[in-house]
Amino acid sequence: MVRIRAVLGDIVEQDVDAVVNAASTQMRGGGGVDGAIHRAAGPGLLRECIERFPHGLATGDAGWTSAGDMRARWIIHTVGPNFAAGNTERSLLVSCYRRSLEVADELGARSIAFPLVSAGIYGWPREDAIRVAVRTIAETPTLVEEARIVTLDQGTLERIRGELGSRVPWLVLRAVRVLHERGFHQLRVWPGLSPSGMHWRVSISPSDNLHGREHREGYVDSERVLRYTTGSSCSLAGEEVTIASPPEEVADIVLRAFPGLEPSPTDSEYVIWFAELLELVDREGSLPIAYADEHDDSRGWELGNTGVFHPHPPPVPGR
Repeated sequence: MVRIRAVLGDIVEQDVDAVVNAASTQMRGGGGVDGAIHRAAGPGLLRECIERFPHGLATGDAGWTSAGDMRARWIIHTVGPNFAAGNTERSLLVSCYRRSLEVADELGARSIAFPLVSAGIYGWPREDAIRVAVRTIAETPTLVEEARIVTLDQGTLERIRGELGSRVPWLVLRAVRVLHERGFHQLRVWPGLSPSGMHWRVSISPSDNLHGREHREGYVDSERVLRYTTGSSCSLAGEEVTIASPPEEVADIVLRAFPGLEPSPTDSEYVIWFAELLELVDREGSLPIAYADEHDDSRGWELGNTGVFHPHPPPVPGR
């Protein structure tokens, strides 16, 4: 799985195997990222573009040249749709990222840096440009190990990070399900909202660390609790998790937070209950809430604010 990073900086200075250029169909240089890359690579880039692309390049397609004087080894050129000129076909923007990764695989590139294609002078709405970039890179099969999305703007950087972290809560829940399948039945979760209501958060802990019968009564040892909040975006136990992280990899992060924990397949009732909870999460598209300020939990855990509830978890065996 490709590791996706949001990077604040100049794309021409990225120390990667391949840099992606937001080119024009003529492939003869231009403004914005295209002009910056041509200036950084040197005059030989234009000569190579004329030689390799005598008839230009189609919108949504990608091709490569050497990188001239840049740190990168290759430049992968792709032509995004010009939203400002009326080309609003989203599939073409998606194709830019897919084709760029395909070309990177053909070259054997293991690291790549993307600009936000079409989000500059071509006028593609920035939020959607970010969404397309992150999700397409994450969903495209590739041998690339690291993909950077590079921007000069701090606000855009934060938006990219937000998109990268948008599915992390679902991944954390699925990681617990993976660990249940590995036999770690004792791992339990307790999700809720921060006092401000702005962030969803969840605690994960072995059942023998719980006071009494219910999770809300607290923990015997606060050091044996792994906590995640959407306020920390992509950080779980000090490690980075993004939309592209496999649940199995996230499960390994969770397990590393509990050194010495051994499988204990002794709570099938909770495992079944939790699996049913995740089915509801998928169906409703909302995260579970066990607690929040002024939250009525008498009917169980609510899925967001949908009015759909899941029963309270079963008690810990032997309690």
